[in-house]
Order: sequence, then structure tokens, then C-alpha cells
Amino acid sequence: MGTLLTRPACAGLLAITLTIGCSDLRVQLAVFNTVDDARAGGAIAAGWLPEGVPASASDLRIGYMPDGRHWGVFVFRRADEPGVRGLARDEITSGTLTLDPPGRLEFWPRILRSSSTVEQVRSTGFRLYRGADGRTYAINWGQGRVYYWH
Repeated sequence: MGTLLTRPACAGLLAITLTIGCSDLRVQLAVFNTVDDARAGGAIAAGWLPEGVPASASDLRIGYMPDGRHWGVFVFRRADEPGVRGLARDEITSGTLTLDPPGRLEFWPRILRSSSTVEQVRSTGFRLYRGADGRTYAINWGQGRVYYWH
């Protein structure tokens, strides 16, 4: 036999469900063609784009929350690998990543949407790094694409 909820209990449950379901609506999105555009748009000054991203990086997409958490991606040229390596310090080779990006980040890869082992992430072509700036970087060196979050 099912559980019968009173009208006040249903209203409370609905309010909780809406709060949880809409919590990612606070995420703001920004898209820039170039690092210069991102700088002019305040993304570097705000800390949403790492200082040191190669000047020729393109297709920059950023999601950020009022609490300071942020997620981003950019594309780099093979010639800019040394600059990208300067962002990524210690490689993460084992363990579990616990991620909780907002659902509205359409650019965010599925493998980085929930808890995954480092081995699972590596099997998709990414290498994971801790950055000196406190961010975590998932880099696909073959594709020239960097995902980062803090």
C-alpha cells in the first residue's frame, strides 16, 4: 500500500524538489572567441579563466556560480603545448574524482559530470592534473582541448 501525503507535506516536498532541481539556474555562462575577448570581458580578472592560457587559445566557454565555483574549456594549438603544460602541474594517476557541475553546462563532457575513477577518465583520452592555481585540469593532448574546474 502506498504512502498518503497530506497537502502541506506535498507542498513542502514540491518546494524541496524545485529548489534542488533549479539550483543550477544560478550558473552563468560566458563564451569567448579569443583570450583577448575573455580578458576584455573580465573573465581573467574574475578568476574564471586561468592566467597563463595561451594567447592563441580559442573557443573559450565558461560556467561560473556566485559562490566562486567555475568550469571552463578552451582549445589550444599543438605549438602552445608548453604553455598548457605550465598550467598543469602534478598528474593525477589514481583515485576517484567527485564532480558536481551544474546541469546547464552543455559543453561539459559526460565523463566529468559525476564521480569517476581516474582510470575511467583516462580511458577517454584525458589526462588529469592539479594546477598550481588550485584548479583541476582534464587535458586531451591529442584533441588540443583543456577542461578545468575549481
